[in-house]
Amino acid sequence: MTKVFKVNLYFLMIILLEVLGPYALRPLYIAIGLNDTRLLLFFNHVILFIVPAIIYLIITKSSFKETLRLNKLHWQDTLLIILLGFIVQPVMTFFSLISSFFFENEVGAFINEISATPYLLLLGLVAILPSITEEITIRGVVLAGYNNVSKYKAAVITGLFFGILHLDGQQFLYATILGFIFALVVRITDSIYSSMIMHFIINGTSVTIAKISKIVTDSLPITQETTEFTLKNISLNEKILMIIIYGIIAIIFSVFVFLIIYALNKMNKKRRVKENKIANEVIGNEDKIINIPFILIILVYLIIMFIIV
Repeated sequence: MTKVFKVNLYFLMIILLEVLGPYALRPLYIAIGLNDTRLLLFFNHVILFIVPAIIYLIITKSSFKETLRLNKLHWQDTLLIILLGFIVQPVMTFFSLISSFFFENEVGAFINEISATPYLLLLGLVAILPSITEEITIRGVVLAGYNNVSKYKAAVITGLFFGILHLDGQQFLYATILGFIFALVVRITDSIYSSMIMHFIINGTSVTIAKISKIVTDSLPITQETTEFTLKNISLNEKILMIIIYGIIAIIFSVFVFLIIYALNKMNKKRRVKENKIANEVIGNEDKIINIPFILIILVYLIIMFIIV
């Protein structure tokens, strides 16, 4: 059984846990009187992501440090990663916009729902928590299973898995793109902290904007209830105009994203040569990517999306 097969099987279990886990845990939550949405979010993330990762690492007798790539980031890499975390957001916004034409933004609605939560607590739940739990799952355990696959192929597959992980049609497209970039910078820097930082910046920006919007909205003298706005209902001409405007912005920022990743790759290659370290490139035959667990992951996701829609 190859490492790719093992982590594909592991990810299949994670998806099934995501779908069935909350239902299985509900009687426990009810029994202990736990009904706060924010606490449920916290415990679900820990139980459904962190616990399986620990169990997997113990069963496979894998090194926590090596598998999760708990390696220190060079200060130059850190600066570029922080910059990349902000630069990539207009690109993400463009793909999110396209998805919003077809799906409701459930995540945005959820953040607005809990936006009255104190800012630091909100930041912890929506930015810090996923940047740990989701990163350990995808850029930690799963990406480590693709060590014998080229970094670009590994980034494509784990990017796809990251889109699937969210189990949300509106998030799938932009999460897949981000997942590709996250995996690429982790393989380049050989540190999971690079994707954790970017993940935190992106989610933290969304939280901050939502919090500011909440404060501004509450300060306005509005007495009438406003109707919920959705991009699904706007005219075709408006959609085309938005795609053109946001598309141009996304293309411009994509160039900067490419340049930053290129600089990261170049610096790390030079650093490895100088330090006489072997580059994390694949030598010899790559592991087979398409296998039964992979096919089942796609089928399960399609079934879930069909049921939800």
